[in-house]
Amino acid sequence: MDYKILKSLFVATLLLISNSKVVAQEKLTYDASFHSLVSSDDVRPMWLVANEWGRFNQFGSSESLLELGGSYKVFDTQNFTLDAGIRGLVNFDFTESALQEAYLSGQLWFIDFSLGKEQYSPVIINDELTSGLFLLNSNTRPIPKITLGIFDYLPLGFTNNWVEVKGGMSQGWLNDDRIEKSNSANDVLLHEKFAYMRLGNTKIKPYAGLVHSALFGGTRPDGTEIPIDFWATFTASGSATLGGGEETNAAGAHMGMWDFGFNWESDFGDVHFYWQKPFADGSGLRIYNGNNKDYIIGALVQPKELNWLTGFSIEVFKTDYQSGAGIPDPLYPVDYDGHKAGSIIWMRDIEDDFDSFMHTVFPDTEGTTGWTEEQVMHELEVRLNEGNKYGGRDDYMNNGYYYNGWVYNGMNMGTALFHTSEKVRKYASSWDEVDQVNLYNNRVNGIHLGAEGHFSPTFKYLIKSTFTVNKGTYGEEFRGRGSWTNTQDYFFSESKKQVYSLLELSWNTPWLDELQIRGRLAVDTGELYDSTGGQISIIYSPVVKK
Repeated sequence: MDYKILKSLFVATLLLISNSKVVAQEKLTYDASFHSLVSSDDVRPMWLVANEWGRFNQFGSSESLLELGGSYKVFDTQNFTLDAGIRGLVNFDFTESALQEAYLSGQLWFIDFSLGKEQYSPVIINDELTSGLFLLNSNTRPIPKITLGIFDYLPLGFTNNWVEVKGGMSQGWLNDDRIEKSNSANDVLLHEKFAYMRLGNTKIKPYAGLVHSALFGGTRPDGTEIPIDFWATFTASGSATLGGGEETNAAGAHMGMWDFGFNWESDFGDVHFYWQKPFADGSGLRIYNGNNKDYIIGALVQPKELNWLTGFSIEVFKTDYQSGAGIPDPLYPVDYDGHKAGSIIWMRDIEDDFDSFMHTVFPDTEGTTGWTEEQVMHELEVRLNEGNKYGGRDDYMNNGYYYNGWVYNGMNMGTALFHTSEKVRKYASSWDEVDQVNLYNNRVNGIHLGAEGHFSPTFKYLIKSTFTVNKGTYGEEFRGRGSWTNTQDYFFSESKKQVYSLLELSWNTPWLDELQIRGRLAVDTGELYDSTGGQISIIYSPVVKK
């Protein structure tokens, strides 16, 4: 990291704090915090470190750090606002210190924008109380990016405000160290976009949205530059520029999710129901075809007049199907007498001569004629795919073209419920790893509960617990995504149950306005690992009054 930049950051932040009385006070906000964590195991309890914008390491017995941040409203007019923010983490292990935020954000007329590293996502629901959004959430450090769009629902006047829309697009840069394998790459580019439509002018507001994330470009360990075809990446279509498999499949690596639900402003409180459908390719995107059986279904309730309960969350999630156990593409048998052995069978190359194809590839069918494409596909499924349909093993957040997948600074860029290879190796018994992709546990089912409220005006609690059934990943259960050979001694051959729990208590002290002391106790237990940890935080975030 650049220590000169970090040093300048903290000098600037301290100057802002020390001179806050001589600036236009309504324009300045700042905070200073001290955090200290301890853990009984090298793998820290998940809810102690997850959905925290990557501020804390997920491994190690202890950690302490100082956090300093500030923001300043540079412009605030009717048609233009501009905020500047900066935040740094000074870890007691100084090599782990980081520039956490450095951004400009604001609005020009109705267009929102953000440039730099900002702890913000336009699609987050409530990552503190829920398990976190499947994509574009708060689990990893802010990624340097440029984002333009409409971040909050905008009523369309020509519909008499019955239709509300929001959406946007980001261009980011994954600037962490990503060189691990021959199929990894540094300086990978990140493309993200989202689009939502909601019914307005009513207490119950149903909505539908689509979120898309893609990795493209970068430099291989041998120095090879990966060609860029932005439009093909934007549309998730094939690219002759990239060639090879990228010409017939989508250029780059792709993840996404459908997001359906409704917001209900009731007399009791605000209710947000959501039904998210993750996908990694076209078959999962087309949810009408029945291949996408995975989901995250949740409800977030925020009562209006119950001090002891100000928020409640319940979620049920399933990510283990991933379009089925069948391999992604039909392959010529490995014992096929020809140069195509092990390569993909393309129906368009058969040119309607299905009899000749079947007689050549499977000589025992020579006495059968009149083969159709549907019959050939069915026979391939029975003979080569264990009776499963092709197009399965979507492998969420993983990609064979980019080894690291959707991981940034060691943390998943999506749901915290998935585990990287580094984390799995710390708790699992060893096996002969295939190691083609980074996330070793991305087939996870379970339920999540969360609640928060106040014991008194100055004493707040938050509690959440997540029960999971972990099934690893298809790419390690078999000898790769395109194989039916089982991996011996595979840790997830039988699913493993695990519980992640957290209790957080916060106290606003009477001695100094906006001084908060926060304590957290987290316990992970089950068939993966057992870990107990705690955290104490002292947080000073004054409200600077006009």
